[in-house]
Amino acid sequence: MMGALLRYQTAILLRSHRWILPLLAYTVLTVAGAASVTPLREGLGWSAAMLVPAVALLTRSMLTAEPDPMRACAAAASGPARAQIATLLTALAGGAVLALGGAAFEVLSDESVAGHPLPTVGNRIAGTFAHPGVLAAGLGAALICLFVGAAAGTLCNPPLLRHPASALLATAAAVVVALAAGISPANAALRGEAAGPPASAWPAPASFIAAAALLTATWTASVIAATRRAPAP
Repeated sequence: MMGALLRYQTAILLRSHRWILPLLAYTVLTVAGAASVTPLREGLGWSAAMLVPAVALLTRSMLTAEPDPMRACAAAASGPARAQIATLLTALAGGAVLALGGAAFEVLSDESVAGHPLPTVGNRIAGTFAHPGVLAAGLGAALICLFVGAAAGTLCNPPLLRHPASALLATAAAVVVALAAGISPANAALRGEAAGPPASAWPAPASFIAAAALLTATWTASVIAATRRAPAP
């Protein structure tokens, strides 16, 4: 049942073309950060940070893409909780695709970790795999930012916040707080990624646990709200 719901939600996202704006936003922001040659560690940190607004926007797109009659039919057929979880999982999977694409772009365009005098694509890839810790740290920061962006998009959009203008402004505000506030796990992960080991920010496991807890809490609230507002059979 969940597999069918995920395919259904993916089809809605693709056919509605609501994936285009998050993809363009993430691409433009990531490429803008690579305007000058930067070390791979910094590039991975930048692409991870840009996941927060992109995934928040993608989550908003998924939560508002399905027409109300179709949403009601899906909720009646599979249950409102499953339908809502499938919607959120589809957005999260789309964000994961963006994260992997951003990491690949940084590996191919940033300064080689191995420090070759004439970096080529082959040297960049070889240098990255010769120093896997840099890539692993960047992917870890991306995962945390993915969770935080998804949580921001979930918290500030239907069914938790239904007014369109308020939801959009709240999403933008949540993204700013997620990137700028020291209490945010995304901010802590990015500061740790920029500093490199040893980092003065939160320990990496604490940032991941906080981000996962935040995502779990917002998803739970969203599912409960969707269940309560579902029409009675």
